[in-house]
Amino acid sequence: MFCAKCGTECQAEYKFCRSCGAPVGSSGQAAAATQAVQAAAAVSVAQAMPVTQPVAGWPPTAPGPPPGMVPVLYQAYPGGPQQVYYVPAHGVQAQPGGGFLEGVRSRIRELALTDKLEGFSLSETFSETFKRRGADAVEEYVMVGSSRTTPPIEMVETGWPKPWMFFRQLALFAVAFAVLYAVFKFTGNTPLLPAILIMGAFAVPVAVLIFLFEMNTPRNVSVVVLGKLFIMGGLAAICAVSFEYMNTIAGKLPGVVEETAKLAAVLLVMRSARYKYELNGILFGTAVGAGFAAFETSYYGLNAFLPALIQGLVQQGMQAQQAFTAATQTMVDSLVLRGILAPFGHMPWTAIAAGAFWRVKLDKPVSPSMLLDPRFLKTFMIPVAMHTLWDASVVFPKIPGLLNILLWIGTGLTTWYVLFGLIQQGLRQVKDEQKQRLQSTLADVEATLGPGARAVVVPGAVPVA
Repeated sequence: MFCAKCGTECQAEYKFCRSCGAPVGSSGQAAAATQAVQAAAAVSVAQAMPVTQPVAGWPPTAPGPPPGMVPVLYQAYPGGPQQVYYVPAHGVQAQPGGGFLEGVRSRIRELALTDKLEGFSLSETFSETFKRRGADAVEEYVMVGSSRTTPPIEMVETGWPKPWMFFRQLALFAVAFAVLYAVFKFTGNTPLLPAILIMGAFAVPVAVLIFLFEMNTPRNVSVVVLGKLFIMGGLAAICAVSFEYMNTIAGKLPGVVEETAKLAAVLLVMRSARYKYELNGILFGTAVGAGFAAFETSYYGLNAFLPALIQGLVQQGMQAQQAFTAATQTMVDSLVLRGILAPFGHMPWTAIAAGAFWRVKLDKPVSPSMLLDPRFLKTFMIPVAMHTLWDASVVFPKIPGLLNILLWIGTGLTTWYVLFGLIQQGLRQVKDEQKQRLQSTLADVEATLGPGARAVVVPGAVPVA
């Protein structure tokens, strides 16, 4: 029993506390006093102990997403490695009222097996176009693709490229075309006509080819290979189409016939397993499509010139020089129109087809079974459909002109949307290989130096595990 006032222990027979003289209460009061003394003792002990602070992250908890983030499974291309990333939750929530256009884009991505474009901006992509560069920089820029000039994959940029050389080549062709035509108008020198035809037909296809050459960030394809594809691929495709169009039914299916012929030309010329990147396939398809477009435009230009010349000489009774001038004007008009439309036709169509095939091929030799892979077939149907809609006037000659123009605009925008999706996929493929190379290098170092070798010590730096 303890005194309720001072806490001194008292015997049961005590009526007063021997220390303070306070009366010793009942057993209930004594129990309360006992508890008070015990609480005071506990406080004293707690005050005597050292103060400790909680340790962050301890005890450990089950791993989970950071606040406001959700896990998303990422796969750069079909068959590629999968990895979980954490992204802001609002970025993956369904956006109410996405609209018709977003639904169309989503459907296109589903067919092309591509993801939504990320980090892409037209203004940023063309931000380097007008920057001044010396002659040495231009020469070094194109001297790639050989065993000595191909950069290691670890040094390759995986962000969106910023092409610039394509515009210089386009400007060079345009100036040459304008000068030749101006000289012809001033002098009437008819031998200039072949040069005008060639410059007008080749200007835009070559510029688009260089644009996709700059998009090939592995820099493992040389200009020599592109020249071979441009000439041999374009020639093979046009010859195949010429024979195909001897059949009346085939002539009504330009999308199927021409896209198949161009892809066959790509696979005929590039059969090896050396080029394994999807970006390589896109570039190869562009080269064949550029050759096809240039040769085809030459045909259309000549086909515009000859009837106009005959009409001027025979039907309108013009003098020879006057008829030549009028026919040349007709040819130039045809070349300019086809040059404006060229970036939305054969080159991106074949680029999509070949890029989809290389997505399946990768580092394996070409095999006929790859043509039956759904990952290729679904995407291949896009350029076939775009080409068919583009040439709708072939099947329906009475189609209104305005509707035909709207079809050109719609198919052109859709084509490049799909192509940029494939380019993004190709860039991610390169980035995945960079990660694999780095992990393989770290594993080799650890195997050579033993466990813990990843803790690299750099003079003057803090060791990092």
